[in-house]
Amino acid sequence: MIPTAPSVYKPSEPDNRMDLPNPPSSSPPAPRRARILIGALLAVVLAYQWQQRSQSDPRSTRPRLVRVAQAAEAVGGTIDRGRFAQVLCERPLDALEWARANHLRNVADYRCTFVKQELLFSGMSREQIIDVRFRQQPYSVMMHWVRNPDKAVRVIYVAGRWVDPQAERLEERDLAVCQPGAIAQLFVRSIRQPIRGVRAREASRRPIDDFGFARSLELIVEFSRKAEQNGHLDLRFAGEAEFDGRPVWKLERFLPNYGADGPYPDASAVYFIDQEWLVPVAVYSFADAGQSQMLGRYEYRDVRMNAGCGESDFDPASYGM
Repeated sequence: MIPTAPSVYKPSEPDNRMDLPNPPSSSPPAPRRARILIGALLAVVLAYQWQQRSQSDPRSTRPRLVRVAQAAEAVGGTIDRGRFAQVLCERPLDALEWARANHLRNVADYRCTFVKQELLFSGMSREQIIDVRFRQQPYSVMMHWVRNPDKAVRVIYVAGRWVDPQAERLEERDLAVCQPGAIAQLFVRSIRQPIRGVRAREASRRPIDDFGFARSLELIVEFSRKAEQNGHLDLRFAGEAEFDGRPVWKLERFLPNYGADGPYPDASAVYFIDQEWLVPVAVYSFADAGQSQMLGRYEYRDVRMNAGCGESDFDPASYGM
C-alpha cells in the first residue's frame, strides 16, 4: 500500500513589487512624447512575444532553477531544502532535473535493498528482494536476489566490459554475467546474457542499465518533457509522507494515451522524493488514472550513499562466478 500524504506544502507568495521612480514634474515636448509612445508600444510587443515563447518553451523557466542551485552551492555545498521544496511544488520537472545533477555530483556509489514487483508478459511477478551494489563510473551494477529470484540469483553488469561484437542486433551487444540457481551451478558457474535480450525482457520491464537513482530521474524527466511538449503533462506536488522511516515529498504524474503502442510508459505514477538525498526512493507505476492497475513497484530501502564500493564488488570472481 502506498503511504498517504498527511500535509501539502504551500509556498509563500513571492513579492514581485518594484519601487518606481516619481514621474517628472513637467510633460516632455510633443516630438519626445511621440518617441516615448512608440518605444512603449514596441516594449509591449516584445514583452508579448517573450511571454508566448516562455509558454511554448519549457526551458525558458530554467534560469530560476539555476539560481536556486547556485544559492544552495554557495553555502558550503549545503542545500536549502525549504527552497527546493518550493521549486518542487511550483516547477517539479525543473527540480527533478537539478536533483539528478546534484546526485551525480555528490554520490559516487551506494548500496541498497531493492524491492521490485512488475507486470510482465507472464503476469504479475512475485515480490523480489534484491541486494544491490551500484557505482556511477564506470556504470556498474551487482544484483543478488535474496527472495524470489527468476532464472539467475546474481547478475553483474559493467558498462563496456562484456560485449558480443558478433551479435545480430546492435541492442544485444552489451552483456551481463549471470549466476544461475543452485542446481544449475552444478554444471555451469556463470553465463553471459544480453541485457536487452529475450530472457532479460521476460524477467523485467527495464534493462539493468536503467537501474539507479540518476537513471530513474532521467526517465521521469524524459517522458514528462515529452508530455509537456505535447500538452499532456499533469505532474503535481502531492504533499509529504514517510517512507522507510524517512521523510519524503510526494509527486503524482498523470498521462493520457497509455498502451502497448502509446507514447508513455504509464497512465499515472507516484514518486517519493527523499528530503535529504533528493532522489526517488520509491516509484509506483499504474495503467490507469485511478491507480488500481499496477504496472510496477520499485522501492529503494536501507540505502547507504557513498558506501565505498570497489572493483571487487563488480568482479564475478568475488562470487565464484
